[in-house]
Amino acid sequence: MNTAVTTTATRSRALASLGIPLLGVLAPIQGSAPNIAATALVGASRGLDMVGGDQALAASMQTLAIAASVITTGLLADRIGRRRMLVIALLVAIAGQLLVAAAPSAIVYIAGQAVSGVGLGAVYAAAFAYIQVLAAPGRLPAAVATFAAVAGASSVLFTFAGGLLASADWRLAFVLVPILSALSVVAVVVLLPAVPPSLTEKRDVWGQLLLTAGMVVFLYGVSQLATSLTDPLTWGVMAVGAILLAGFVWSQTRVAHPFFPVGLFRRPLFLAALCAGFVFNFSVAASFLQLTNLWQYVLGLAPSAVALWQLPITLTSIVGAILLGRLMTKGMSDQTSLLLGGVLSAVGFVAAALARESDSPLAFVPAGILIALGVTAAALPYGTLILSEAPAEFYGPVTSSRTTFGQLFYSLGTALSTVVVTQLTVHGIVGRLNAGMTESEVAAALKSVGTYAKDGVRPDPAVFNAAVAAYRDGFGILMISIAVISVVVGILGSRLIARGRRAVAAAEPRG
Repeated sequence: MNTAVTTTATRSRALASLGIPLLGVLAPIQGSAPNIAATALVGASRGLDMVGGDQALAASMQTLAIAASVITTGLLADRIGRRRMLVIALLVAIAGQLLVAAAPSAIVYIAGQAVSGVGLGAVYAAAFAYIQVLAAPGRLPAAVATFAAVAGASSVLFTFAGGLLASADWRLAFVLVPILSALSVVAVVVLLPAVPPSLTEKRDVWGQLLLTAGMVVFLYGVSQLATSLTDPLTWGVMAVGAILLAGFVWSQTRVAHPFFPVGLFRRPLFLAALCAGFVFNFSVAASFLQLTNLWQYVLGLAPSAVALWQLPITLTSIVGAILLGRLMTKGMSDQTSLLLGGVLSAVGFVAAALARESDSPLAFVPAGILIALGVTAAALPYGTLILSEAPAEFYGPVTSSRTTFGQLFYSLGTALSTVVVTQLTVHGIVGRLNAGMTESEVAAALKSVGTYAKDGVRPDPAVFNAAVAAYRDGFGILMISIAVISVVVGILGSRLIARGRRAVAAAEPRG
């Protein structure tokens, strides 16, 4: 009998040790899907005759669906059990991706991406929520770090494999996620413990609808900022989204059974988690996009070469997650980790600004490594604070909100960094060319620069040199601006953590 008990216990520990790495594999199934879709979009656009509007919607639909649905699917996980939710989500992701792969038209492609977004968002949220279940007592930071490290390595592998498939045929690229998801269904059933449902009562439906509509409308408006910062329609769409989101918050304070505890927005530790999430997601989006653009537009690197130069930065994120997780387990506070994240990110962005005149991508790698360490240091308290602040009765929606806020901050980083660099570049080109060109010649020069950005056809050398100089200057100003934002938000978050910890200590009964 004792032998049987010992064998069962040993097997349980072995399965538990594989559980966190499995979660780290599940997360990048969602994370790599948009990257794979972006790689395959050109082929899909040509194959399905997508016009500009269809192409833009196809590129953003998965993100919109994730942001709009993930909190509701987190609520559903509380109602039906987290493991069951994971299996259902993986099956939905399979169906959506296969629909995309077989799409005969643009509308079916877009619908498939919407279905994929719902499933994949639920996969990531449920996997993240499982960390608390599997983490050993006192080792939540280490579990989050392992999750982040495995997710980073897996994301690189999945994205690379998807890119190879896309280069052969764009439809093949959308078969990868279904294969990974099907294998994951088996692994989830075998390795993850069943988590019983924690919710039986009804929860507010209208608030969920307001949140869904508000996130879709607001994020769509944010995506249009990359096209124009002054278009009244863009700001009007964002205003409507903000009003709907305000309606969601208001509704949750008035209904008998709210589905999200909006009182968390008054808690210092939850607000600190959002600060950490901003440093992480905004900085990742802006640095990844703008370094990639500079390497391609200014240095003329091919996409394959860009991927190779990004590899040291990606590896730094993976190693950094492991090391920082161990430091937090040994006593480094989440306050220190967040402050370190803001400072390291800022130093990295300043280094990128200083390297802007270099013609070698090697000059930007140290900056990328510093940014990678910084955002990784911010990502750990982002995860641990969300998990620790989630009330048991709202565990699914609150842990899922990490994905919603992440999508919001990432979209802001992408859109705003693009607008700033574009506007500064245009202003710089005009300033450099006005002295020797007429107004019509300057307009033609700007058009030729736009053609270069789109098709790779170089304009007149004088115009090209002016554009490169203006782009470098715009890139530098953007990097310095984000450095300041990173430090400010990091300091704000660390102060909120200190305030929250003092409040918790004051509330504890004294012996």
